[in-house]
Amino acid sequence: TTIPAVIGQLVRTGKVKLAARTLHFIGPDSTRAARVAAGAEAQGRLWPFLEAFYAGQGEENTGYVTESYLQALAQQVPGLNLAKWRSDRSDPELANAVTTTDAQAANNYGFTGTPSFALGKTGTTLHKFEAASFTDPASFVAGIEAAAKA
Repeated sequence: TTIPAVIGQLVRTGKVKLAARTLHFIGPDSTRAARVAAGAEAQGRLWPFLEAFYAGQGEENTGYVTESYLQALAQQVPGLNLAKWRSDRSDPELANAVTTTDAQAANNYGFTGTPSFALGKTGTTLHKFEAASFTDPASFVAGIEAAAKA
């Protein structure tokens, strides 16, 4: 319920730009899911893919991120070109973005789990935003607004 509140109150009103980066630090399920999400992101369909993924998320490190699970998710994403999505998953450039670029950015901010946020004005240095300290969508939105003014 929190991310939809942020999107409705801050993103759609133009106050905040929300960007997702995939992190894969839990195990093989995490790595496989991150690479597949990058394929959806290449088509501008990351958010719908993530919504479907998290709605059907299984227990971590159980092997639930199978090829059939991923195919079923991809079919739920409106506008996703499935053939391109399949080929993008093995693109070395996308794999590098997932395994190196995003992981390095997370490390630079000191992120140790998800979700984690970096907040700041466009063109300025972003700062770590500790979302875990907020207990509900309203306080989370208020925390983002306060941090954005700082």
